Amino acid sequence: MKKFFLSVFVLAVTLTTLSCNKDDDNNGDNGGGNQAQLIVTIDGQELTFDSIIVDRYDYTDDGGGTELDITATIGGGTGRIITFYTYVGDTGANAIYNFGYTLNGVYYSGFNNFVSVTNVNNGSRLEVNFSGTLGGYDEVNQEEIFVTLENGTIAVDF
Repeated sequence: MKKFFLSVFVLAVTLTTLSCNKDDDNNGDNGGGNQAQLIVTIDGQELTFDSIIVDRYDYTDDGGGTELDITATIGGGTGRIITFYTYVGDTGANAIYNFGYTLNGVYYSGFNNFVSVTNVNNGSRLEVNFSGTLGGYDEVNQEEIFVTLENGTIAVDF
């Protein structure tokens, strides 16, 4: 009888171990489920920002709607950070605001020729295409510096 219960216990532990996958809690693309990915070419280098945080702020009582603040990083690191905000329901051209990119502590913000098109923004999914130039300031050389963003896309379910 002890062998039977031991066999059942070993089988249960084995099935539990095999059914758990190391990426079960990943917030990236999980085969058609939730997505969280921002891909953009910056100065000729294609980068994938795979860690995206969406913070919600409800201003509907003040007539302002629901603000979504987006922070995207690569692997949760601090070397490259993209931030912007939008309001639920805003779609079309330039429906994202205060687009910024931080590269190793240097902050770049939207410049005159930065454009975006928001295709989906329904409160649970955001899809945006963007490109343009961002400007920053080099403290060491005391001069303006620029980065070029091309073919930017964001797709996030939240």
